[in-house]
Amino acid sequence: MRRLFAFAVAAVLALVAGCAPETTPKTATKPKELADPELAINGVPGSALESGDSFTITVSTNSSGDITVSTDKPTVATVVADGNLKYKITAVSPTDVQVKLIVSQQEQVKEYAAAKVEAVFSVKGSGSEDLPGPDDSISGTGFTFIETSGPVAGPERGMYKGYEVRSDTEPLAASVVKSKKVSDGVTLWLLEFYLTDFMTGDISSAYLNKIKDCFEGVLGGGAKAVVRFAYRWDGDRVSIDDQEPKLDVLLKHIQQVKPVLTQYESVIMVLQAGFIGCWGEWYYTTNVSTGKDRRAVVDALLDALPSSRQIELRTPAFKMGLYDIALKDTLTAATAHDGSVASRLGGHNDCFGADKNDRGTFDNETSRKFWKAETRYTIMGGETCEVSDYCLCPQTLQDLEDYHWTYLHDGYRQEVLSRWRTDGCMDEIQSRLGYRLVLKDVHYDTVKSGQKCKVTIRFYNSGFAAPMNPREAWLVWVGSDGKEQKTMLGADPRNWHSGYNAVVSSFTPSSDKGTLYLQLSDPLLADRPEYSIPFANNDVFDAGTGYNKLFEVK
Repeated sequence: MRRLFAFAVAAVLALVAGCAPETTPKTATKPKELADPELAINGVPGSALESGDSFTITVSTNSSGDITVSTDKPTVATVVADGNLKYKITAVSPTDVQVKLIVSQQEQVKEYAAAKVEAVFSVKGSGSEDLPGPDDSISGTGFTFIETSGPVAGPERGMYKGYEVRSDTEPLAASVVKSKKVSDGVTLWLLEFYLTDFMTGDISSAYLNKIKDCFEGVLGGGAKAVVRFAYRWDGDRVSIDDQEPKLDVLLKHIQQVKPVLTQYESVIMVLQAGFIGCWGEWYYTTNVSTGKDRRAVVDALLDALPSSRQIELRTPAFKMGLYDIALKDTLTAATAHDGSVASRLGGHNDCFGADKNDRGTFDNETSRKFWKAETRYTIMGGETCEVSDYCLCPQTLQDLEDYHWTYLHDGYRQEVLSRWRTDGCMDEIQSRLGYRLVLKDVHYDTVKSGQKCKVTIRFYNSGFAAPMNPREAWLVWVGSDGKEQKTMLGADPRNWHSGYNAVVSSFTPSSDKGTLYLQLSDPLLADRPEYSIPFANNDVFDAGTGYNKLFEVK
């Protein structure tokens, strides 16, 4: 009885205690930092800018987070820091165009979150000039070029090496990247990040740091990365229900890697959609198998990846089905590279040449026609997976050309690669993957200090594809006194498709004597000459500056 009474008293006391106000306050939850509301862009012109003109903006902010200023059309408008949060914007365009100005600010820890503001300005085109044909006569002084034989290593193209990163894997070292670049001309790596240990929870800080270390290794070695995230590489030994986590966990992982993708935008060439199925190839899965769920994954990736970069889907059917895009809706010169979802979705084929439909890559002839059209403007790459009559040299070269291939795995499948070597087409494949820009000739007017000089450049792209990521194109005049003077070329290298190309531009030299170069630099790595595109000509590219020599006036 005493025990029952004691229990009853304890129960009443507990009830009273539960109703009484707390005497000890709970620990306050720290509010999440907000973006600086004062972040703003000042000085954007309200009227259209004349082609070739400049203006200066000032960024105002209360945060001390680092500022990055860029544009969505780096081949039209360039940004140069002018000190004290001032930036000089110069725009050159033959046609009327609108340019988006983007100011991004990193977080100030414990004070302000990361932020971004945008503004738009217009450029009045200078007018397009009829471009000469390959055999047309051109006035002025002319100079012809000789093509280099064999493959030429260039950024964001070619045969890639793969590197799988698990929790117990050492990060890819810059020394390894440099070594392969020197010995084999490798400028591209596939980084496959396996999140196997995080199927039920967050990615650990240790693994996130390992991802960063791998990107640092690629950057330190002067290369670029194709990136894929996945959970399983041993699909035949794991239940189909255990190839990736549930959708909510997967989407949380995408949010976790978003800051890393933003930080290393410059190193990333392209992101393969990954995450779903064994090897991240979107097969062998039940957790993320509906169109709605897969669309949610791609939408999350589009948000996580900087808008300058594309995402590759495993088959054309995924792009067509998830985003209701028909063959008649394929990209055109007018819609390519405009920042839309369609313009940012490319493809990768990891069973190239395996059989009639590349092991399910293609559903029908419509899907083939779709990729043939789309890959003129979006990135295509992948690997082989099986020896067949469809990977003989003549068919292989035709398919690489038709689908505008930019990169291919040098490690799989070796039997296919050996066939190409034996049958004599491997050198051509290595030379033509992506772009191969070859100067034909250059013509120029009389060079006189202070007077505009017209320059006509004719060249061929004998590669399978155009350069795909944003590029700055500069005419660089180096006077006899060694001083450099840069003028925007006014052309977008992403439009230099396979075949004959020509550019007509002009510059105003600061001296009568000097040398004119063409620089095709990476806008995010402008101070790294190894990321500039070389022309495949003898005695043209200077690896120390990233400049291609056009002519010299002595």
